[in-house]
Amino acid sequence: MAQPFKLKVNTLLNKLGDRDTFSLAAAELDSIARNLDATSLPTFISCILAVDSSDKSGVRKQCVKLISVLAVTYPNPLPHFLPKILSSLLRRLRDPNSVVRSACVDAVSALSVNLTKCNFSSSFLKPLSDALFTEQEPNAQIGAALCLAAAIDGSPDPDPVRLGKMLTKLEKLVKVEGYKAKAAVLVVIGSVIGSGGASNLGDEMMKALIGCLIGFLSSHDWAARKGAAEALGRLAVVERDSLAELKAGCMKVFEARRFDKVKAAREVMSQMLEAWKQVPDVSEEASPPPRSQASSRENASDGCRCPPGAKISSNADIAVKKPTSTKRSTPPDSSFATPGRKRSPLKATTQETNGKKPQDWRVDIASPLAATVPGARENGFKERRNNENARSAKSEIRRSLFSNKNSDDKTHKISGSKSGSRVAPCQEEIPESTVVVSNASENLSSNHKDCEDLSLIRTQLVQIEKQQSSLLDLLQVCFQCLNNKFSQIIIL
Repeated sequence: MAQPFKLKVNTLLNKLGDRDTFSLAAAELDSIARNLDATSLPTFISCILAVDSSDKSGVRKQCVKLISVLAVTYPNPLPHFLPKILSSLLRRLRDPNSVVRSACVDAVSALSVNLTKCNFSSSFLKPLSDALFTEQEPNAQIGAALCLAAAIDGSPDPDPVRLGKMLTKLEKLVKVEGYKAKAAVLVVIGSVIGSGGASNLGDEMMKALIGCLIGFLSSHDWAARKGAAEALGRLAVVERDSLAELKAGCMKVFEARRFDKVKAAREVMSQMLEAWKQVPDVSEEASPPPRSQASSRENASDGCRCPPGAKISSNADIAVKKPTSTKRSTPPDSSFATPGRKRSPLKATTQETNGKKPQDWRVDIASPLAATVPGARENGFKERRNNENARSAKSEIRRSLFSNKNSDDKTHKISGSKSGSRVAPCQEEIPESTVVVSNASENLSSNHKDCEDLSLIRTQLVQIEKQQSSLLDLLQVCFQCLNNKFSQIIIL
């Protein structure tokens, strides 16, 4: 019975070479592949693996697709034939037709997903990695790398420890000058990272791996840029908590490379950036104390020091004379001398904007201030304060948007008098100046992020303008060459 069955299968394979009978023969072979028994399975596998490069591309492609059908239909008896099948697939990776090579990658993926009883290291990793490191033909190198990546992604247990040991060899392989399958090897590195193979790497090896991948973000091959971006994105997802110290430096490079000229690479770059934004910062891991507690400690340690000769009549006077500002959300019926009011750290804000070490401010009080203010004067002060808030906010936004220098000048104005200066407060001027300083400091801190975003956009626009200018120069040179050739033709 085996002989008639073999003859029937070979007849159908021959019909695959004819365009008129291809569809009928492919459908019948697919039906046979899904209804094999234990005796006919070896015969069928031998027939489809016997196809060689002398057959037409349609026959070769359809036979590889039948291997995927067998992997899905017979996951239990097929592991016995797996070495023979993989050997045949590795030979067909040298096929000049890219469709046949892509079918080989799909077949390896189907085998890895469905044949779960096979040991991954001995059944898939060893033959595929040997082909990757020993093949000399470029198509075979690319196909072996893609098959290995597909096997790693499809396997439920890809042995991440052994894959992690292979990362160093893969990193050396992509650094070889004449190697033609660098983009495919970068895909393998991404698959190894996704399987958890980079979890056992030390700090130095992790930095070396990230440096290698970042180097390929500026490659001339867009496929290499895409593969490196995919690997970095997977690294940010899998090793999220161990990349906090490297995030700041990497993000600068990623922002400069995010506008790739190829759409496929540009989309992967954007996904990579989103993944790296989820990596925690170093400050988040350090868990700093809340801002309110830090502000209270600063106010307690760096508060105003009154001279020995000054006389203070009550606690209300002390609360009014402090140079710290009240919050802008003060209810109308509250007093400015409330002891429990939350105050903003003016000293910390001035230190951050000026970039200088903090200095102690000495304020000499000339005369005590009365604890109460008449009702009419308080209403006038509230109107002046509201007008001053609006003017100060508008001026600070305008200056921070169009000139960093103006923002620095404003910061120096806010920082007040230098150490050792004397301030003689007046009953009408002290509360108003305090509110102005508070509003300016809060406006600077709230617009700091907007200034950084605008400066980044300005830098990117300058880069785009330089690229456009270089393209215009190239076009001018081309037009000059064409004019010279036309003039020579006319002369002849």
